[in-house]
Amino acid sequence: MYTIGYDFGDTIIQLKQLRFAVRLFTEVNAYAPDPDRVEIIEENNRVYLKATGLSWAGNQEKAEGKIELDIAIGKDNRFIVQAKGSHSHEICKSMLIQVFDINLKSLHFDQNNIVTISKDSYCRDIKAQHYPSRLKMPVVFVGDQKGDNWFVLSKDKKLRLKGFASHYDPYLETQVLDLSHEEDKRYRSTEMTMPAWHIGCNQSEEAVLLERCEDLEKNFGLVPYNQRTDTPMWLEDIKLVTILHGEHWTGHVFNTFTEMEKRLEWITNEIDGKNVLAFLPGWDGRYYYNYPEYEPSLRMGGEEGLKSFVKKAHEQGVKVIPMLGANNANIEVMEKLGLEDAVIRDPWGLEKRCDWVDWDYDLSAENNCMLANMGHPGYLKHMIEKSNYLIETFGVDGIFLDITCFWANDPNYSPYEGLVKWAKEMKRKHPNLLLFGENSYDALWGVFSVFHEMGTPSGHGHALYRYAKQTHYLAYPAPGKGSGGIHEYAWNQNGLPWERDIPELIPTLSVVSDTIEQYSQSAKFQIKKANNWYQVYPGISGKNIKSLSLK
Repeated sequence: MYTIGYDFGDTIIQLKQLRFAVRLFTEVNAYAPDPDRVEIIEENNRVYLKATGLSWAGNQEKAEGKIELDIAIGKDNRFIVQAKGSHSHEICKSMLIQVFDINLKSLHFDQNNIVTISKDSYCRDIKAQHYPSRLKMPVVFVGDQKGDNWFVLSKDKKLRLKGFASHYDPYLETQVLDLSHEEDKRYRSTEMTMPAWHIGCNQSEEAVLLERCEDLEKNFGLVPYNQRTDTPMWLEDIKLVTILHGEHWTGHVFNTFTEMEKRLEWITNEIDGKNVLAFLPGWDGRYYYNYPEYEPSLRMGGEEGLKSFVKKAHEQGVKVIPMLGANNANIEVMEKLGLEDAVIRDPWGLEKRCDWVDWDYDLSAENNCMLANMGHPGYLKHMIEKSNYLIETFGVDGIFLDITCFWANDPNYSPYEGLVKWAKEMKRKHPNLLLFGENSYDALWGVFSVFHEMGTPSGHGHALYRYAKQTHYLAYPAPGKGSGGIHEYAWNQNGLPWERDIPELIPTLSVVSDTIEQYSQSAKFQIKKANNWYQVYPGISGKNIKSLSLK
């Protein structure tokens, strides 16, 4: 973790038991309030810093600009921290709030992601994690050495980057909680305002998460699951998601469409077809390789094969959902489509690639897929057209989008806003369509009705289940040797909770080439569990549904 190796010259102010400092970052440099031009106003439950100048390089240099930091005590004695800044001519990028005197011991980024400072380690830093992307909610819980539990909640009404970290300050000899807000690259100027941070102590975790839910419902239009009108009624009947793997990146075919028909017929002899959702990854040829052409694999049976499969599935009462990528797209295909400029970029203009997968196991990641931006008008149009083609030509019952959680502070278009536009168009034209996402952050919980999530349960306190359902992940291993089929996690991973009974997740059966023929008893066992399954809606705290305030 990079921290600054000199005394930065922060101006520190105090309210009650905590101290605070603020920094302003432009696209050029980092600034603190000029200590020679600072006014501090203290009131009973408020402290206000106003600087009419900036300093940099540890007060070795000065610049023209302003910083204001306003801290007040709100309900339940929480600290409400707001700030704004400006520079005479440089474009403002972000602001950092530093919080002192919490005696920080651990950061709970997620209920499955808790980082604790080791007393025996020379390094007392906790590296930054960010929302949206890895973090599902702009909320962290902080444990301190005294046993107190703190929370930090962003009150931003828009989707913008937040960072959470901690470092040890050798000059003040204390652990520091770091909170950053980054401005939307599309709207940056020489001034910026940081949305409020709320920081409180020993409050109910469930109450804090419900407060975030209230913000989501007010500012992002989310609706609790049993009040949603965009979710097809048939989803309530689904007790089993069967993943019928198609064609691997290297061209190996696990199931043709005809073989899928036979294997689905076997499955529906064990469970009522109306309780089954057939999920099709790799239906369109070499998995990932042809994205976003989205045409049925010729080797699997082509258009007629897919039409026949969907028809047979529907005759058995089964719903069918093919897999598309929200953003992963072969660069050569995108060039043929004239969409090479749809690539997602970071705030500095760097192209983002789907560069973490070694599909052919040559010990080198394949780097031929860009991450395309659904907010790009041309790519959005293409994805709408391809989705409509699948629905209208083959009669599929929903669309699955891969890597929906990926987000970047793109200088041109918002990936999140693009997903929202795509979803609205899908539901406008096809009201009974199911939208299915892979991994998430909280603002997406109102866009999709069901998710594959790599970590379970998802986010803090089961909060996803207030708005959507969840199945096991795409890499859920097939019975037998545990193949992950087309997925990059090809085999069951020791230590991952694939085999754990998680009652809130819809049961899942992965089907590869030998699943039904050689491991029928194991498959039947999975199906038996599905037959006996009923939906569990845990509260945000993991307790009863009532604590979720689902009405």
